[in-house]
Amino acid sequence: MKALQVIANKQQRTVWLRAFRIWQRKPHEVAPLSTESHDCSSCGTTFTGNYCPRCGQSARIGRFSFKKAFLLFLDVWGLGNRGMFRSLRDLILRPGYMIRDYVSGKQSAYFPPFKMFFLLTAFSLFVEHGFSTGLSDDETKEEKTNIEVFENTRKNVDKQQAEKAKALNQANQEDSVQTDGEDDMDEATINGDKTRSNVDKGDAETVKTAVTYVEKLFRIKKEYPAFFSLFFLVFYSAPLFLFFRKTPNIPDLRYSELIVALIYTSNMFLLYSIFAKIINFNFIDIISIPMIFVAFKQFSGFSKSRVFWYLFLSTIISLLLLFAVSVGGMAILYYKGA
Repeated sequence: MKALQVIANKQQRTVWLRAFRIWQRKPHEVAPLSTESHDCSSCGTTFTGNYCPRCGQSARIGRFSFKKAFLLFLDVWGLGNRGMFRSLRDLILRPGYMIRDYVSGKQSAYFPPFKMFFLLTAFSLFVEHGFSTGLSDDETKEEKTNIEVFENTRKNVDKQQAEKAKALNQANQEDSVQTDGEDDMDEATINGDKTRSNVDKGDAETVKTAVTYVEKLFRIKKEYPAFFSLFFLVFYSAPLFLFFRKTPNIPDLRYSELIVALIYTSNMFLLYSIFAKIINFNFIDIISIPMIFVAFKQFSGFSKSRVFWYLFLSTIISLLLLFAVSVGGMAILYYKGA
């Protein structure tokens, strides 16, 4: 009720939004160093500070609670350390500022990007295929439909080739029993039929090669989703680095740092996607797309229009490069099968 009153009151809403923006821009602050003297309950060392200099145990160790037990359980899976929950929160509420802080050196406060990427990818697969909530599997059905379309296309191409080959054989047999006076004309007709058949066969082989290439991509995406996504992230990062290598927030951005920023951005996208699948609300998936723009705006410090055009141009260049790579891959498959 109090939150609704704040939203309805314009003055309070303005104050709340200003406070939220200040919090977004503010980097994570480490707890101040304790000045009290402690006796380590593990090794008995007397020390001043937050952690024992001998064994590294925290000075705030106390009796077990449900919270501590839950964090220890998460630690078994690599989730209970290095600010996993803080990283998830900041990726949702302040993604670009968090990425900027991490790249600038504040790394102990956040969960490592690549480790988070593989964990979120595995959890996404679990939610999509291994977590039954009675929800619809539209994406799985769509993928199966695409595979069926490719298989039907391949069958149609093979069928057309067989029919054309059969028709050509029949034409050759009929032409062979004609009179010698018509041999010259028949030979020209047969040569023309063979030429058309070769052209049709070449077109069919091209379609068949394209279908095979797309099938291989779908198979790789299904069997190795994390590595497939990483490949396209690295692929997309090349043109993106041309535009974001010099930003107001980080004037000397390195290519490796941009890769880290892209991995964190992908983690943010996966978070929205996982949440949308769990509650079966596709609108959250739609929100994740403009959040990529928000992340790069906060991370770079560029104006909104510049970030939009940089992302747009990077996407166009990436698609052109991807098309060139795809044509090269299909050409290799075509000449291998020739």
